[in-house]
Amino acid sequence: MRFPLIDTIAIPCVFERLVPGALHPDGRRYLPLIILRPTLAPAPGAITPADLRIGVVDRHHLVAAGHVGRAGVARLVFALSALRLQQPPHRSGLAPEDDWMAGRASLAPALFGQVCAVAAWEQGGGELPYQTLYTEMSIDSGVGVVGLRTSITAEDMATAIGTERVAPGDWVELRRSRIDILAFDVYE
Repeated sequence: MRFPLIDTIAIPCVFERLVPGALHPDGRRYLPLIILRPTLAPAPGAITPADLRIGVVDRHHLVAAGHVGRAGVARLVFALSALRLQQPPHRSGLAPEDDWMAGRASLAPALFGQVCAVAAWEQGGGELPYQTLYTEMSIDSGVGVVGLRTSITAEDMATAIGTERVAPGDWVELRRSRIDILAFDVYE
């Protein structure tokens, strides 16, 4: 999974645990879950709980199991997200699900942050009976920079962000994301 801004996305963290995952019904694959603990202290006023753990799927088996317990940088992409512009006051950080309990990993946290760069902003829908938007960007969450790769319909876009293009400096909110890990670079 190539992401154009991969060199700009990084969440300092500890790879705490690997959950191997169950064999897929096709018998050929499984999806391991990686539990990460962000280590960058949240900025003052950030909403990230101090004991937050994030569960991310290693969909492409890119992370070595031998890195469990090691500190490093995770390169995460939030995919299939609902994208919305934030209204003031702006917030940054990761907010776990409503039913999250301390000690458990959050599998679908909401992300609040500021757009750093926009690599793709493509309106389309020529083959579809409705307009769509495909976007790739990087977002500073206050505990690190993550990537976003998502498609939304024109109706969702009008509701969430109006008719304007999201640009660096804008404050956004992501919900209902699938979080993929593209790399885990161990500190030497």
